Amino acid sequence: SARKQMEHNLQICKNYARDFSEESPSLLMQGGTGLGKTHLSLAIARAVIDKGFGVVYGSAQNLAINLDKERFGSDGSETMQHLLSCDLLILDDLGTEFSTSYISAAIYNIINTRLLSQKPTIINTNLSTPELQERYTERFVSRIIGAYLFLAFIGQDIRQEKRRRKVGRSYS
Repeated sequence: SARKQMEHNLQICKNYARDFSEESPSLLMQGGTGLGKTHLSLAIARAVIDKGFGVVYGSAQNLAINLDKERFGSDGSETMQHLLSCDLLILDDLGTEFSTSYISAAIYNIINTRLLSQKPTIINTNLSTPELQERYTERFVSRIIGAYLFLAFIGQDIRQEKRRRKVGRSYS
């Protein structure tokens, strides 16, 4: 059931946050909108930071914008270096970024380099595995499937449920 799956995901995320180390596995949180992927990722980030590790959290769209700025020299930041070297990278909403061959190659490079250097990454996406493959390539998806712990998020959109309950109470 959806409830059991989500309880399972919650327990894995609690354990992940509690036991985080440089040897922690990478996670792929995959599922529909409003199911708690971002919320759990932020909770993990907080716990990992509290343990003294460096965390970079960003939406795929914002990271892509920063990488583009760097590429064309309008920003002096070192985004790519931070993404590759941090203790934990959390890439939120993979698949929402504007797709160009440069950005797709950059995302592949980030994921592949972190895998090769055994640095944990958490990826959140609403895209299914076939959609990821269509957008990024079979090679990209193969790397993720082979190395990431997969968490399926299923059920009803929590934000919509909360809104329905709030509106229902207002008119009772």
